[in-house]
Amino acid sequence: MAAPIGQSPDNTDEAKVEGRMVPATFLHDLNNLLTAIHGYSSLLAVDLPAGGMEQDFAARILAAAEEARLLVARVPRPRPVATLRVLLVGRAMDRLAGALETLGLEITLAASAREAQAVLADGVGDWQVVAGTKAALAGLDGYGLPLATVPAGADAVTVDALIRAARG
Repeated sequence: MAAPIGQSPDNTDEAKVEGRMVPATFLHDLNNLLTAIHGYSSLLAVDLPAGGMEQDFAARILAAAEEARLLVARVPRPRPVATLRVLLVGRAMDRLAGALETLGLEITLAASAREAQAVLADGVGDWQVVAGTKAALAGLDGYGLPLATVPAGADAVTVDALIRAARG
């Protein structure tokens, strides 16, 4: 029989285990589920009749999902001994930065190829891979860093795999 939520199988309260690390992939999957709950409940809240009991229920689900997302963000995450440092290029990549960090990457954002060129030319960063769409990476191959070309609409797990493959 499974243990009740918040309690381990040996009946010890999990809250007593302070500082326990949770795998990043678990947190990523949990956050994806909460994002779906949050999104659908916000659609329900808008579509249901104003002031009705159903709209209030949808608003409560929405608030609970948001609270759960904030709790997930506070959970300690294990960091790999050697974190892979990535320069993520292009505004389209902004949406992936947080999820990639939960997968163990250290992300620096550059809004455009021009901004990335300026940062790379300064030589102040110690990035190991440059990632972005094909258009965003145009002209960035002369800096001696591996380039990870990201297809439009790719999810964080796919981008993580492309970055790690480019790194070798």
